[in-house]
Amino acid sequence: MDEFVRVTLIVVLFFLVACMVMALIRAFTGKKPADRLVAVNMITTIVIMMTIILSVLLKESWLADISAIYALVSFVAVIVFSRLYIVSHMKKKAAAEKEKGGAGDGN
Repeated sequence: MDEFVRVTLIVVLFFLVACMVMALIRAFTGKKPADRLVAVNMITTIVIMMTIILSVLLKESWLADISAIYALVSFVAVIVFSRLYIVSHMKKKAAAEKEKGGAGDGN
């Protein structure tokens, strides 16, 4: 492999690590569950990119297969967590409307 490409990929790996740290901070400090979900999704995407880059650097094709499997698992997890968030949000909204309607003028 050309030395320039190798050094560039290593620099990109370090950049991705920095991005992952920032996303991890956001995952812990996010005010809303949606913020946390997006941060965790970003972390999984960064891990997938890092695994692909390592696959190229190490010339190990099986790492690309691991990345594909990880991407599928991540996709399903995001769908499940999004659904759970939507259901809990709808329950809270319905409870708030019921409380508001019950304490109102009786309409």
